[in-house]
Amino acid sequence: MQENDFQLEQDWLDVVYREIDEQLAKQTRQTRDYRGQMQEIRTSLWEEHGISSASSNRMMDVAQQITGLRHSATSFGIQHRLLKQLQAAQKAPYFGRMDFHEEGLPGKESMYIGIRSLIDQKSNLPLVYDWRAPVSSMFYDYGLGEARYEGPGGIYSGEISLKRQYRIKDRRLIYMFDNELTIDDEVLQQALGQHADEKMRTIVNTIQREQNQAIRNVHDSLLLVEGPAGSGKTSVALHRVAYLLYKYRDSIRSQNIVIFSPNRIFSDYISHVLPELGEENVMQTTFQDFVEPFLGWDWDVETQLSYLENSLREHGKVREQYLKVMVFKSSPEFQRVLDNLVDLIVAEACDFFDVRVGKELVITAHDQEKLFAENYGYLPAQKRLAKIHQRIMFLLRPIKKNRVQKLLKGFNPVPTLEGESWWTLAREAVKTVKHELEPILAKLNTQLQIDGINWYKRLWQDLDLWEKVAGTLEIPEYARKSLRSLEDTLISFEDAVPLAYLKGELEGYPVKRTIQHVIVDEVQDYAPMQLHILTKTFPRAKFTFVGDVFQSLHPYVWQAEETLEGVFNDLALKTVRLNKSYRSTEEIFHFCNGLLGGQVQAETVLRHGRKPATHQVRENEHIKRLHDMIMESELDGMETIAVICETVQECRAIFDGLRKHDPILNVSLLVHEKAKFKPGVIIVPVFLAKGLEFDAVIVPDVSAEKYGEEYQRRLLYVACSRALHSLRLVYTDKASLSPFVQDMTKELYILE
Repeated sequence: MQENDFQLEQDWLDVVYREIDEQLAKQTRQTRDYRGQMQEIRTSLWEEHGISSASSNRMMDVAQQITGLRHSATSFGIQHRLLKQLQAAQKAPYFGRMDFHEEGLPGKESMYIGIRSLIDQKSNLPLVYDWRAPVSSMFYDYGLGEARYEGPGGIYSGEISLKRQYRIKDRRLIYMFDNELTIDDEVLQQALGQHADEKMRTIVNTIQREQNQAIRNVHDSLLLVEGPAGSGKTSVALHRVAYLLYKYRDSIRSQNIVIFSPNRIFSDYISHVLPELGEENVMQTTFQDFVEPFLGWDWDVETQLSYLENSLREHGKVREQYLKVMVFKSSPEFQRVLDNLVDLIVAEACDFFDVRVGKELVITAHDQEKLFAENYGYLPAQKRLAKIHQRIMFLLRPIKKNRVQKLLKGFNPVPTLEGESWWTLAREAVKTVKHELEPILAKLNTQLQIDGINWYKRLWQDLDLWEKVAGTLEIPEYARKSLRSLEDTLISFEDAVPLAYLKGELEGYPVKRTIQHVIVDEVQDYAPMQLHILTKTFPRAKFTFVGDVFQSLHPYVWQAEETLEGVFNDLALKTVRLNKSYRSTEEIFHFCNGLLGGQVQAETVLRHGRKPATHQVRENEHIKRLHDMIMESELDGMETIAVICETVQECRAIFDGLRKHDPILNVSLLVHEKAKFKPGVIIVPVFLAKGLEFDAVIVPDVSAEKYGEEYQRRLLYVACSRALHSLRLVYTDKASLSPFVQDMTKELYILE
């Protein structure tokens, strides 16, 4: 690189900033003007128009002003968004450059790549290309030499002769360098060496080729992004949302996309990514929030957090039963039992009979069967029955009317009715007809109504019913416990999905046809039955599933599978495998892989640090040593420090102990899904730490009691893989170290 290149690049940066400043000034004026127009119209509506005494002319004037207000509000929204984009561009207009010579053109073009595009207002030529533009894909996919990209007019080929990356701060070029590969390790080192933030950051300047392929995939309806902890799966999903909003900006809006997050803490943690990319946030929810209104507000649904806390708090056979219940009720075998139950319920509901009032035929059983199978066959069973019920009620109206009129004509005055009005006689006639129809109406209501929850209760109570739908599959005795909670109008966590499935198959799913894309994060904690519910609820949507089988909160469910592709093989997924981890130092990454017996087939960015350390402490000094480690981490410059426990109960005990030991210690207890992730010292259970990352992680009790059974191996992996720069594991002299640590190569950690 020649010495004057740096000055030439700074000169170009100055040109870009002058354009930004000019557009920013213009945009500020336009935004202010539209805001002023709205204020003027609002003032006029308030001060000049008295609605109570308005004439027709005045009402027309009001209507026109309201139309003008709406137009001004829409224009203001557009201008305000452009203003925000320009303000964001001031921080760093671009992060990369490539010189590309397209075949058939006379010369090369220098293309600067940034978060947002910037067009020269005079020449109408691009100064900066949006990272999502078709041509920008080459920046991530190719090094120097031959390259190609797919644009609106087809495939464009050519040659990249230069790739350059920049760091810009306070309008000055801090550094730049040329590289031949996609994204240079030096950029990654600089980005990954930073401290963890309270919010997830964008990765547009470090997107790798395999990540880019997942982000820009628009061909596959079901895409699975699978990779180890720290491989950028969630970042890829969010950047994929931004890409879709850019590519299909004429047909997809933010309200057409929904993200399913593991909990509300994580939803808040990722909430800044899309705005930083210049897009509005999309709707975020959890499966819990989705399923509660579907099952009905009369029922309370146990949260996943409550279920996990209860299961991890138990020991021995009780804990084993918790896991077995979840395994069974999430299994394909149980889904087949429910499918058979649906068939049986529908068959019973289809046992129609001729409906008669006296000797008069209202509708035949054959006609009802035809309505069910043909006319209403496009609807779920319960809605078909409801339609048939409406049809019968319609046919009964003239019969009821004729019967009432006949009774009125035949009424003979009796002493109790002498002198009464005609209306009294009519009410008496209607009452008599209703009484006559009660048996047939009661029979119809029983026949044409399906109560899925009552059938679910019967499934566990009636052995004959179980044998009909389950065949030789034995009924698990421990699965009956859900009956107790259902009697108290509480749906236990393991019953929520089967009941939602049963309700959906019988009554129909709460279909959302406006949703065009669904992101499901931490998909390894979803049973295939859950994904079936989501695909039925969003029938027009494409899906992006994101996860890692080794981070499952229910390891018994997936322990036989080494990939999520194997778990969800019935869905015909297109899988993109991310094979590199970017979060942790090499030492922490290899330690975490060692916890899994080396099963994670992935690489890590070569960023070095201290080896993870295990600490055996005296039990009566446990809290003091945890406090000392926190202080040491802060002295080392760690800005986010997490003490990650197995359960909420353990979190509370350590929090109380630390506050008692040091009342002025600034420490937060993060044990509720509605809490917000803040920098500093945090005490959090492992199942709420998923997806988050911290500069330093301390696991306060890595004993064999806490992490000794096979299903606890992955919980420890999740806890340890949250660490970016420092990892410490503690156990007391009254317990032995977890076998998962003891069994790994001693070179992977140090004893302190």
